[in-house]
Amino acid sequence: MNIRHTALLGFIALGLAATGMAQAKPQPHRATAAAHHQQQRADGSSQERAIVIHENDTPRGIAAENRWIAQNMPGYRKVGQALIQGQHGIYDRISVAGPNGERKEMFFEISEFFGRYNGKLLGTE
Repeated sequence: MNIRHTALLGFIALGLAATGMAQAKPQPHRATAAAHHQQQRADGSSQERAIVIHENDTPRGIAAENRWIAQNMPGYRKVGQALIQGQHGIYDRISVAGPNGERKEMFFEISEFFGRYNGKLLGTE
């Protein structure tokens, strides 16, 4: 192989490598948009927009739900609760009442902590 062929193959290899690298670059705009969309979704107004509780223990999970309500809905108190097996997880539907009697339902996704104590499923030992 002569020097011209070697040089030509080298340029082709560099061009292909550069093209591959350009395609592999992360696209932060899309990632940021997806993260922003996720934040908008988690308002608790439905199962699809449920607040996900990241705990591995039932008492801590319930405390996290109560903390979220206190921080995000000042003056509201729990007046009811239902356990729901949804298509995408296990949910607490919590009914709350505001200071003026306004009622709302909040959804929390509780699969990570439901039926667990210190990370272990209850009744498995």
